Amino acid sequence: MTVDYKRETRGILLISLLLMVVPLVVFPRDLGLKLTSSVPLLLTLELCWYALVLFVVFSRADAPRVFLSVLLTLGYRIGLGIGFGVLLLVMFSLALSSSIKMGIYGYPPVFLLQALISPFVLKPVLGLLMEKPEKRKAAEPRVTMSGREAAEPAVSETASESVRELEGRGPNSKEKESKVGAGEKLENFLHYLREYAGVKAAVLVDHEGLVLAEDSSSDSDPETIATYAKHIKETNDRILDKMGEKSSERIGIYTADTWICLNEIDDLALAVVSDRRTDELLSVRIQQATGMIKRYFCQKYQDDGLKAVEA
Repeated sequence: MTVDYKRETRGILLISLLLMVVPLVVFPRDLGLKLTSSVPLLLTLELCWYALVLFVVFSRADAPRVFLSVLLTLGYRIGLGIGFGVLLLVMFSLALSSSIKMGIYGYPPVFLLQALISPFVLKPVLGLLMEKPEKRKAAEPRVTMSGREAAEPAVSETASESVRELEGRGPNSKEKESKVGAGEKLENFLHYLREYAGVKAAVLVDHEGLVLAEDSSSDSDPETIATYAKHIKETNDRILDKMGEKSSERIGIYTADTWICLNEIDDLALAVVSDRRTDELLSVRIQQATGMIKRYFCQKYQDDGLKAVEA
């Protein structure tokens, strides 16, 4: 799930232009709309309207961010009013002060139209502002020594603790590590996905459709998810083969309520089931977890090879 920011920007600019131009069609008729001449009262009502809309639209956001969004929306609406005033100045040769005053609060039709629509126009932009700092930090890639980007923010605390615990074990615990450590560590990687808001299940599936590791909510069935993930992957790959394409590396399925993401990891598959409204930053976290699981198996195979040589 990605956002086309260029398209969103073009859409906002186009709607803004319409909000400034369309009222010129009826100017100077007031269409029977009468507003109080008290600017402070109009300002108060306008701010209350923005706060109501934004609190409903961004119900999970904290209050300071919503209040900041209210002020930004007010500034945007005033900007639209000034733009309308400039058009009045150009087209009707009104005095500058009069045209600006009419654009901001003096002409009821344009004020009501712009005030009612402004919070909805800015919704895509304000959505970025509502993102929590930790989510935004998770989306920022690290830079390696070679200068290439690697989207690998820090692993969750549970995963990090598991890594330190495994590294601190002595040679006498090798057998125990092979039996317990693998499952424990994989589950911690899956927990890194599961702890993200909106994720219902994260399941690692082998080539036979069996569950290798999972972290899921009580209302999710990992075995069923694994079985369907295998069938979806095989069906999709058969279709791609008939088209002359290579097998899929990632499959995204969206329903009215659910987002299902299947990711190929060598001969395994990582299935992530989340709420349909989960934001696109989950994709970044899935890529991180996929990379960690690949490195885990690579290291495990190397360790197994060393043990075989020593034997």
